[in-house]
Amino acid sequence: MSNSLSQKLHTVPAAIVFGLIAAFIWGVWPVVSALSIDQSLSALDLTALRFGVAAIILLPLFWKLKLGIFGRGQLSWKAVILLVTGAGLPYVLAGTGGLEFAPAGHFGVITPSTQLMTSTLGSWLILKETQSRTRWIAVGIILCGVVMTGWEGLQGRGENVWIGDLMFFSAGVLWGTFTLSARHYSVETFHAAAVVSVWSALIFFPIYLFFLDSGIPTASISEIIIQGVVQGLLTAVVALILFTRAIAIIGAGRSAVFPTLVPGTVVILAIPILNEYPTLIEIIGLIIVSIGMVLAMGLLDRFIGQRR
Repeated sequence: MSNSLSQKLHTVPAAIVFGLIAAFIWGVWPVVSALSIDQSLSALDLTALRFGVAAIILLPLFWKLKLGIFGRGQLSWKAVILLVTGAGLPYVLAGTGGLEFAPAGHFGVITPSTQLMTSTLGSWLILKETQSRTRWIAVGIILCGVVMTGWEGLQGRGENVWIGDLMFFSAGVLWGTFTLSARHYSVETFHAAAVVSVWSALIFFPIYLFFLDSGIPTASISEIIIQGVVQGLLTAVVALILFTRAIAIIGAGRSAVFPTLVPGTVVILAIPILNEYPTLIEIIGLIIVSIGMVLAMGLLDRFIGQRR
C-alpha cells in the first residue's frame, strides 16, 4: 500500500495537484499581505514573520537530513546562493516591498508573467528541456489571459507605482531563477525549503533586530498569528515544498505555469475578503489562462491519446 501511494505521488497528476495548491497559497499571500500593510505591519515585519516562523519549523531538518551546520548537504555554495536568492530574502523583499508602492493586482499580473517567461526560456536555453510548439503557444495564451485578468488593476496610477511594478518584475525574475536552479541541481523537496528559509533568517534577523523599527509589538495578536501562519507556514514552507516537488516530477518548464494562476486566485479571494467582484474581462481572462494551462501541461494531448 505504501509503495502504491509512493508511486502515485510521483505521477504527473500528483504534480498538478501539488502545483495547484501552491498556486492557491501564493494567491492568498499578496491579498493578506496588502491588508496587513494597510493596517499596522510593514513589508519588513512580514518578512520577519515569514522567515522567523519558517526557520523555527525547518531548522531541525538541518540535522535530521544531515545537511551539516550550514545546511548545504551535497549542494555547492553556488546552488545555495541561487536558491536563497531566488525564493528567499531578495524575492520576498521585492514582492512585499512592492506592495507598499503598487496594488496587489499589479503583483498578481507582473510577477507570474515574468516568472513564466524566465522559467520557460531558461528551461529551453539552459536546461535544454524540449519545448514543443504547443507549449510556446500555450505560454502566449497564458500571458494574454494574465494580462486580461489584471488589466483593470494595471490601470491604477500613482506617483510611485512604477517603483512597485519594477520590484514585482524583479521578483518574477528571481522566482524563475529558483525554478531553474531547483531543477538543475535536483534539489530535494525539504532541503530546498530548509536552505531558503533558514539562510534567509540568518541573514535578515541581525539587521532587522538591531537596525530597523518593528511594527510587530503594536500589532494585534490575531494579526500576528494570521500573518505568521500565512507567511511562515503556508507560503514559505508548504507552498515551496509542493512547488519544488512538482518541479522534480514534471520539470521547470511545465511547473512555471502554476504561478500564472495567482491572478485568478487573487480575483476570486477578493470577493469574500475585499468585497470586490470580478468584471467580465477578468472572467474571460481566467478562462483563457485555464485553457493555456491545459495546453501547457499536455493534458489535452494526454486526453486525446487516451480516447484513441
